[in-house]
Amino acid sequence: MRSIQKYLGISLAVSLVAVFFLQWLVVSATLRHLSESGFKAHMEHNIENLLTGISFDTAGRLQLAPDRIEAVYRRPFSGIYYRIASGDQTLRSRSLWDRDLPAIPDTAGGILTQHLTGPQSQPLIMHTRVFEWQGRRIVISVAEDLTPIENEMREFRNRYALVSLAALVLLLALQAWLVRHGLRPLHRARAELRQLEQGEVSRLNEAVPAELSPLVKELNHLLAAMTQRLARSRQALGNLAHALKGPLTLLTHQVEEEKSGSPAPGQAMTEQLQTMKHLIERELKRARLSGAALPGRRFDFAAELPALIETLKALYRDKPLAMNLRMPAGVAFPADREDMLELLGNLLDNACKWGRSKVIVEVICTSTTNSPSPPRGEGGKTLIEIRVHDDGPGCPDASLATLAQRGTRLDESTPGQGLGLAIAMQTASDYGGRISFGRSEILGGFLATVHLPVASG
Repeated sequence: MRSIQKYLGISLAVSLVAVFFLQWLVVSATLRHLSESGFKAHMEHNIENLLTGISFDTAGRLQLAPDRIEAVYRRPFSGIYYRIASGDQTLRSRSLWDRDLPAIPDTAGGILTQHLTGPQSQPLIMHTRVFEWQGRRIVISVAEDLTPIENEMREFRNRYALVSLAALVLLLALQAWLVRHGLRPLHRARAELRQLEQGEVSRLNEAVPAELSPLVKELNHLLAAMTQRLARSRQALGNLAHALKGPLTLLTHQVEEEKSGSPAPGQAMTEQLQTMKHLIERELKRARLSGAALPGRRFDFAAELPALIETLKALYRDKPLAMNLRMPAGVAFPADREDMLELLGNLLDNACKWGRSKVIVEVICTSTTNSPSPPRGEGGKTLIEIRVHDDGPGCPDASLATLAQRGTRLDESTPGQGLGLAIAMQTASDYGGRISFGRSEILGGFLATVHLPVASG
């Protein structure tokens, strides 16, 4: 891929060259137009001056009063010429010597301006007026040499080109410095990435220009997600170790009892091995439910929840459970698929375990902007609420506060290690949310409500 700095430098250089060249053309054309306008005004004045000296004698011959003939018209090839014609009579300035200006027919329009080549091959501009005087048509042409103004224009264009070139070089140097200065945050970000790789920093500095801010924030979000995933992996290992510790301890005691000759330890050992097998299969099952996760992907409730519910129905096929899903279309949450399946899987597994015959899952989008008393930390946000109802025995109000503690179980008669709700609460907390527990007004059993805030935009 091409360098951004090189691309910006070449693009701006081409643009500046084009702008300066067009400006040079426009300025040159404008100055030439102004110069020729000045020439026309001066020649118009000379024509009027000659017109006042024109007369016809008694024989009808065309005459020009000597006092109207300026000295410049008498000097040969002076660069200023006139030609006066009426019918077949013509008066020419002495400055033309033995040359002549192009004849303009008296049927031409009133005013005519043209460029031509002079007596000495110099560029001329000729201005012609046609007059009606004493019943005769008079054509007066005055021409002036453009060589002096052409030389001045050429000198001006050269000077202007040099000044423009110097300005262009200065601007190119300035833009090169500005581009390097503007791309400095990218170099800092690259250095921070190197420090991040070496473990010197844990996140990137978000004090960057607005154009880089979304990229840096997404990278920090990805780093936070990876850190949280690592923490959850360690926590999962701790959970498994905690869950296996009890059965292993019992097995150790039973092995010692067998060595001491205690009768019939086999049945108890079999039960503990089955418990350990159940725990391991549970963790593998959770991994299969989660699947592969893509960073930055949005969790689509409509696409994922039905499959999760069907899986749990299959796991609890021995119970006559009816699971009902209620949610609007198009609900999504910016979270990792693995995390959300783990959170929802724990809550639904708990509901299926304790529910007698019915489980209801609700997904609701609410706004706390206009709420009279929004939850602390959730004012002015959009919330996604996930409510899991069951028709089981529920939980006494006095015991609700202890449910989220790791390893807490209110009923030891049901298999489990008391980790599911704690894991769900930790996952919700990782995304700035929370979980509340209570009694379902719909089914009368247990109610778990997940509150997930959605950032604006």
